[in-house]
Amino acid sequence: MVAKCCVVGCTSGYKSNTEKVLQFSAPKDTGLRQRWQKAIPRKNFVVNDKTYVCSKHFSEEDIVWYWESGGIKIQYTRCRLREGAVPSIFPGPSYLSKPNKQPRKPPCLRQGNLQKN
Repeated sequence: MVAKCCVVGCTSGYKSNTEKVLQFSAPKDTGLRQRWQKAIPRKNFVVNDKTYVCSKHFSEEDIVWYWESGGIKIQYTRCRLREGAVPSIFPGPSYLSKPNKQPRKPPCLRQGNLQKN
């Protein structure tokens, strides 16, 4: 079974999306898990062991590819999240982001009344 991103509007992990992205499971630490729950913009959502968030919702600084110690860099076989990382990138739905083409007319002009009181 492929993990699916829990963020609304994200299609990472679905068959229709062929884009390769990394999936990160919810943290075991309850404090960090609560921070994830507050950060993910979903109403009445509870983060559990089956919750996954894709790499699109983390900043580049949150994803760790190497282990470094004393000037030695060793690449991980699977990348990790830095300690305390919380998802922070949540693009809104495109239909909410589009600007209006024309501003609305005042009510008196919409009804055909050009009276001034």
